[in-house]
Amino acid sequence: MNEFEAKLHRTWVQLLVDNDYKEIAAIAIETEVSFVYSGYNPEAIAFDVSTSAYVYIKNDERIKKVMERAMQTVSQGYIYDNNDVLVEDLPFVYRVRLLEIENDWKNIVKNLIVNAQSSNQALISEKVALKKERQIYIYNEMKFASHSEVRIAQELEVRRVLFFPLPLGVRADTGNFYNDHREVDFLICQDCVWGILEVSYHPGRYEKDSEKDIWFKKSGILCIQHYSAERCYSSPREVVDEFLVVLAKHKR
Repeated sequence: MNEFEAKLHRTWVQLLVDNDYKEIAAIAIETEVSFVYSGYNPEAIAFDVSTSAYVYIKNDERIKKVMERAMQTVSQGYIYDNNDVLVEDLPFVYRVRLLEIENDWKNIVKNLIVNAQSSNQALISEKVALKKERQIYIYNEMKFASHSEVRIAQELEVRRVLFFPLPLGVRADTGNFYNDHREVDFLICQDCVWGILEVSYHPGRYEKDSEKDIWFKKSGILCIQHYSAERCYSSPREVVDEFLVVLAKHKR
C-alpha cells in the first residue's frame, strides 16, 4: 500500500465511522486497499480482506454496497490515468488477503486446529448446526450461529465492552449433560455487572426460553434480555444501547 492508498484507506474508514457504520468500519480497518492496473492505468480498486471477513461479507450485498459507496466518495476527484485524465466509477475487486509465512507455520495451524476442536466456545451451537445442516460463522476467530450475532459482537468490540460469545455454562445439578449445560449468545460484563443478551430466532418458545433464563438466574445472573434476530442485524447499535441501559440498572 503506497502513501496515496494509505490515505484513501484512512479516510475511507473515518467516513464509515462518521456515518455510523461502525461494524463495517471494523472490517474496513483490517482491509488493505490498492489499485489494479493495466499497464499504467488503474482498472479497479481492490479490497484485500482477512479470511474471516471474506467469509462474512462475500454474500452480504448490503455491506459491499456501503463499503463501495464510501470508497467512491473519498476517491472522487483523485484518480487519474496515464494521460492525466480523471478516472471515475472504477469497479471493485474483493480478494482474500494473503498471509505472511511464519516460521514453523504448519505447526502453528495444527495447534489452532487442536485448540478449536477442544474449545468450549459455541460447543452446543456447533452440534445443533451440524444436526440441522446449518452453517457456523467465523468472525475474528470467534464462532457465531448467525450474521445477527456477528453484528452484535462487532458493536460490542467497537465499544470495548467485555463479552463472551456463545460460552458454555455448566452447573452440575443433575449429572445429565443436557440438563446441566447451557449456552447463551452473549455473556456481557460492564462495570462489574454481568448480564446475558440473547438473539432470538424462534417466536413462541416462551416456556423453553423462560426455563433457560431461570437456570441462570438461580446463580445470580439477573439481567437477561432477548432481542429478535432481525433487530440485532438491522439495528445492532440500538440493541446494545438498550441492553447496557438495562444492565446498568442491576448494579448494586
